[in-house]
Amino acid sequence: MSMRRRPFIAGIGATIVAAGSVRAQVHGPTIGLLMTGGVDSLTRAFFKGLASTGFEEGRNLSVVRRSAAGAFDKLPALAQELAGKKVNAIVAIGGPVPTRAAKSATTTIPIVFAYGGDPVGDGLVASFNRPGGNVTGASFMGASFTSKRLQVLKQLLPQAVDVALMLNPKATLAEGQVRDALKAAPVLGQKVQVMNANGAEEIDAAFAEMNRKKVAALLVGVDPSYGLVFRDRIIGLAARYKLPALYDSRDYVEKGGLISYGSVLTDTWRQAGLYVGRILKGEKPQNLPVVQPTRFETVINLGTARTLGLDVPPNLLALADDTVE
Repeated sequence: MSMRRRPFIAGIGATIVAAGSVRAQVHGPTIGLLMTGGVDSLTRAFFKGLASTGFEEGRNLSVVRRSAAGAFDKLPALAQELAGKKVNAIVAIGGPVPTRAAKSATTTIPIVFAYGGDPVGDGLVASFNRPGGNVTGASFMGASFTSKRLQVLKQLLPQAVDVALMLNPKATLAEGQVRDALKAAPVLGQKVQVMNANGAEEIDAAFAEMNRKKVAALLVGVDPSYGLVFRDRIIGLAARYKLPALYDSRDYVEKGGLISYGSVLTDTWRQAGLYVGRILKGEKPQNLPVVQPTRFETVINLGTARTLGLDVPPNLLALADDTVE
């Protein structure tokens, strides 16, 4: 249970809802959710933002959910399906790939993204202030904080030298994280070993290799498939191998992960919901600047720390925004 915030509330699973059955009962616009994988608490934040603009699913809004369940190659067909249903807006969730698929499927239906990369660098928008086209959204810029996460690991484990960075080599967010880690690590007295893992089998193999190499700590890279599809598997393997691991969001820590540092993801998703509501009321995506994060948090699971035999340094505990038992 959280010691400083209200208890975690389980969110809504990413189930597929047939458009026809909902539209027959609800008068109002229809939006499509195009997802890399299932989402839980963040979906709740999105719908909370949307509700603040007056739109609620089942009352005056229909929602069509389509999830690729981690299979990125399915996203283009799912995007085409949503575009064919002529939804009023498409919400692209989980990395830049869903947004790219949606952009390829339509140049007229508004698209709102929520993910952790650089939307300009990823080619989703022309600029943060003037997105252009039919795309805008909110980014928690998670991949930009690799060096800061290494600093937090240093505070937690000052004697740790060999640190593993696990990344999905097929994801667009990987290259920048490797670059930032290799630049920051020597300054902190760390040596980073990059572990590439795409999919369940490779994640299993990566943890086995880290165990053989006796790395002191793990930095789990920012990747939509990690957070949306393989989160529980990664947490479980870190516990199995007794490997201290730092993650990019509190969702991992709520589920038993050791520590996280990153922006407040619920802010990003709530803002995406707000943008969808404003668009449904007539505003244009090109006139809505991409939202960047303003709040950041460190969250520590004290129960996991005890299980690993770790004493959290008092200075880091004092800096933590939240602790979980």
